[in-house]
Amino acid sequence: MKNKDYFLKKAQDNYPVLKFTAITPDISDFTASSGDSFILDLAQHAVGHFSFSFDNVEKFIDAPVRLIIRFGEDMKEINSDFSLYNGNVSKTWLQEEILNLDYPQKVCMPRRYACRYIKITVDETNYPIKFFDFRFTAATSADISALIPCNTEDALLKKIDCVATNTLKNCMQTFFEDGPKRDRRLWTGDLRLEALTNYYTFNNSEIVKRCLYLFAAGECDRLGFLPSYVYETPYYKSGEAHIADYALLYVVTVCDYYEHTADICVVNDLLQICKSQLDSFEAVLDENMIVTMQEGWFAFIDWCPGLEKMTALQGVYLYTLERFSELLKTIGDEDFKKYSSLLTQVRSACKKYLYDENEKAFINESDNRQFSVHSQIWMILGGVINGKEAENLLLLCLDNKNAKQPVTPYMRHYVTEAMMKLGMKDNAVQYLKNLWGGMIELGADTFWEAYVPEDPDFSPYGDRNANSLCHAWSCTPSYFIRKYGF
Repeated sequence: MKNKDYFLKKAQDNYPVLKFTAITPDISDFTASSGDSFILDLAQHAVGHFSFSFDNVEKFIDAPVRLIIRFGEDMKEINSDFSLYNGNVSKTWLQEEILNLDYPQKVCMPRRYACRYIKITVDETNYPIKFFDFRFTAATSADISALIPCNTEDALLKKIDCVATNTLKNCMQTFFEDGPKRDRRLWTGDLRLEALTNYYTFNNSEIVKRCLYLFAAGECDRLGFLPSYVYETPYYKSGEAHIADYALLYVVTVCDYYEHTADICVVNDLLQICKSQLDSFEAVLDENMIVTMQEGWFAFIDWCPGLEKMTALQGVYLYTLERFSELLKTIGDEDFKKYSSLLTQVRSACKKYLYDENEKAFINESDNRQFSVHSQIWMILGGVINGKEAENLLLLCLDNKNAKQPVTPYMRHYVTEAMMKLGMKDNAVQYLKNLWGGMIELGADTFWEAYVPEDPDFSPYGDRNANSLCHAWSCTPSYFIRKYGF
């Protein structure tokens, strides 16, 4: 098996070139005194660096000027009171700086920000000052000139596609970031959905390849699972979390990559890692071939509060087994027989032990008899049930107010995928319009990390200001619209 240095060199060989665009805000200059504030609108969500100049007006300022500069992805963030923040992730993710400037100058702020709006407050100045020469230099590795056109005739779907591609563009930096405002890491779950959408939009296979190699260089946990995220700045660092469903979806991402590129060299480099992920998962199945909870384990599935995840996790395993078996058969690897046989056995076990015949749903003791959309969708995607039976169950769980419902576009992607698997295109189109269109109605120009229509301010972190309003896993409407001709 190749070693860490080999994978990191491969990742470096596919390092993308960042492209920069200068954005001039809506205000050209502004004169302000102590206590004054003003807001710049970039007219679009962007990721990059901000600069401005300021000077005397009539009297020379003979003491430092103190400015408070806030960057917001929307106006709610710009106008909220950060002193009341009570989220469960660090408040240092809040994009606000205090600058003490000794004399008039051009200010080039060193940090990178993700925003549409910039609020400048003059906290203290002894005399009025004039601001001018505002500039935001946006960065992305996406080649806008290579964007594949969207051919939908539906006006709302066109808007959704535009916002979705903008979301992906702003998350395409030196790798696929999960969110350019908060985290700024490469996560497996986000990578899979970004890569899928990328194939139908910017079609940059090199950045996908780079991300796959970055994960391959990571340190596996005691069970043999890859890290769920990695850092590359200021140096490469393997993440400490090893999320079971994300480890499986790494394998699916390799399968997707080969399907779109036929790059057998990358597959050969990563094949043993992929096999080890599935073999590690098989090792934690019980005598009935049902997954068992392991100490220190975490499955993601969705940010839905109180969600029981074991049945959904079992479905992710089946989904991965199917895709990997297909890949092995295509490339002539004899191990496809082993994994396809396992797929048949585990599917049968799931129907026997996880499906409640009376409820006509996947409700079981593994999940403390909880009824969730997540379990039903992943069992459908895992091929445990099909056809009309699966269609009826899908509609039932989405309409049931007592069922646990998705709260992220990440899980809603897999709901949409399940609909397409079952030939429910009209339902998928309407679902996409309702959920992603709902964010547009609320002013989104990039799609959010979490969205609950009846509670738009929902946050998995306890405070909306911690949420990412440009989040990688939300970009997949462009994938559906383009692949399936929505």
